[in-house]
Amino acid sequence: MIIAIIKILISIYIMWKISSSFDLAANFLTRNWGEGLKGPTVNAIASSLPELLITFMFLFYFGNLEGFSAGYATIIGSSIFNIACIPVISFLVVYLSNKHIKFKVNRSIVLQDGTFLLLSIILLSVGLLYGVNKYLAVSLILLYISYVYFIYKKRKSENSVTLKINLEQKFNRGKKSYINSIINIRLFNILSLSKLTKTNSWIVIIISVLLIGGSCWLLIEVVETISKDYGVNLFVSAFVIAAIASSIPDTILSVKDAENEKFADSFSNSYGSNIFDICIGIGLPVLIYTLIHGPIQTNIPIERLNILGLGDYILNGNIIMWSVLLLFIFTTLISIIYYFYELNVKNSIIIISLYLLFIIGLIIF
Repeated sequence: MIIAIIKILISIYIMWKISSSFDLAANFLTRNWGEGLKGPTVNAIASSLPELLITFMFLFYFGNLEGFSAGYATIIGSSIFNIACIPVISFLVVYLSNKHIKFKVNRSIVLQDGTFLLLSIILLSVGLLYGVNKYLAVSLILLYISYVYFIYKKRKSENSVTLKINLEQKFNRGKKSYINSIINIRLFNILSLSKLTKTNSWIVIIISVLLIGGSCWLLIEVVETISKDYGVNLFVSAFVIAAIASSIPDTILSVKDAENEKFADSFSNSYGSNIFDICIGIGLPVLIYTLIHGPIQTNIPIERLNILGLGDYILNGNIIMWSVLLLFIFTTLISIIYYFYELNVKNSIIIISLYLLFIIGLIIF
């Protein structure tokens, strides 16, 4: 277990630290894009790359339903953690440091992104009823493209000159001692790249993806080991370990944004990442897998924890359908709180309680 914990911590650390290099390189390559287009594409990929890679690895390593269920559990677990825990943790960090600062929630983001998030959950649930195949995958990807188009049209573009200046400032701020750069995995410094260029940025992106991929593989090894050693179903292990571990780097980045009073950035990442996770994180791996191997068989029952045996009476014990139903219900409830009420200590307790109820709902099924 000690080795497993060390692997989890190493994986989280790599994903956390490497994200800054990936983000800087990706933003430089898309510096002429408006924020309305960058937000749901480049920024979403930067924050959700671990979940996407984990889903790919689970699906192609284990294959068929077992691999799909583990990747699916990672996405579902990450989604509910993102929307419930990340904004609340960010708020509490700010509140504890200065109780007079208000954590502002952008209601337009809740309404717009929340609508697309619920649509993605509905589409996923309908697709699961009729089978995991290329049609479900294409539908999810098309919904994400629709979301990007809507956001691009709805939100104002950012001035590309200002963005370029900000990127140069970030690049210069990252210039530390070589040892410090190694510890913090600042790839531009480690590779002795003196300035931001297209070639340098592509090199950093490729290395970043490889390092994040390696950290994701560590997580998958831990999930598989714990599943075998403790007799816990792969679905449950992935939901608890892979989902939360892959979301911790996002949490740290959102907390930093909140501390700098960038509340919109801190909050919006939760919804945008979830839409990307469900539509692309599930859609893309499933599309490639089913084109090669055919539809994924879902008529094989997945072992449940079955603490109270609730699944014996609901949905024929289908934990995949039960989890997506819970996700829809709790996403709706949490979004209502964000939209109609301000984020304070009382509502934070309610939101965390809903998150715990979600987990309990899976356990007793």
